[in-house]
Amino acid sequence: MRPAAAEPFVIAVDSGGTHTRVACLNLDGAVLSAAVGPGGSPLHNDDAAENVSRALTTALRSAGLDPALALALAAGTSGFSRVGSNQGDGRNDWAQEYYAVPGLGCPRTIVNDAVVAHRGALVGGPGIVVVAGTGSMILAITEDGTELESGQFEHYAGGARHLVFDVMHRLLSETDPLAADPLAADPLVRQVLEYWRAADLSDLRRIVLELGNVDRNVRKRRYGDLAPTVTAAADESALADAALRSLASKTADGVAVLAPSIGTRPVPVAVSGSLAGDPAFVSRLGDALSAARGVPTRLVASVMDPLGGAALIAYELAGIDASRQLVERLVTALAFSG
Repeated sequence: MRPAAAEPFVIAVDSGGTHTRVACLNLDGAVLSAAVGPGGSPLHNDDAAENVSRALTTALRSAGLDPALALALAAGTSGFSRVGSNQGDGRNDWAQEYYAVPGLGCPRTIVNDAVVAHRGALVGGPGIVVVAGTGSMILAITEDGTELESGQFEHYAGGARHLVFDVMHRLLSETDPLAADPLAADPLVRQVLEYWRAADLSDLRRIVLELGNVDRNVRKRRYGDLAPTVTAAADESALADAALRSLASKTADGVAVLAPSIGTRPVPVAVSGSLAGDPAFVSRLGDALSAARGVPTRLVASVMDPLGGAALIAYELAGIDASRQLVERLVTALAFSG
């Protein structure tokens, strides 16, 4: 980042269930300031509005930026409802309030975080992005620019906590406490018991049932925080491998239902998010996509992360062309912004 000057700038925000990231960029693609805070999704964070406001204010103040000089703000926000989606309640009036920072009167675009993930990954080209972290969405953009998500076909694959739900269900249903434990040799079993501080499987059942008395968002995070342990064990644990392959299969189903609408062959598929980008998941998703029938697809590397996608949308809102040179500068600048 370089010292800020009294110059116009744009603001990019990527607000998910785990983190809120903000970048303020000048008109040449340089990062003037950046900030990271807790999650800003109303579906997963009780203090979402406060988290977003604090991250945005920190990014502006840390470089002494005048909010009045902002030309545009683009934000990808988890929990922002898309038309026809099977996620969210269809109401988005809350979103504007999240960005009500004094002096910040520039035009703004607020979209679901999967939209900025797609824009960053495929820089406006047609294809599909699989987003999976705290939450999950599979979003496609067709050759004519139409947005579609698998939820419009009543499909949902799942994110980090859903991977752990699967592990827990397999562990608790496949083990007979009165018989020899077929999972006893699986290294993930010990790690799961340690994570929940359970003495054995009977104790684990008790702990899980007691979670019914815990706040829903806290409960979701407790499950989701175990996901990295599952992915790390994928090559040694049959339990972890089975859960990951199940989620990869469900994800491939969502990709397959969208692929016929894209218009290109094979359909490019990118991934975004802490779970979707994990090598253990990516390899199994690749297997599932290769085995799927129908329109052929191929996994591709993302050009930029969701914050870069939000930056591109902000520039366009400010009337600045998202040229190849600007994209190249953003790739470099955001890689070193933290």
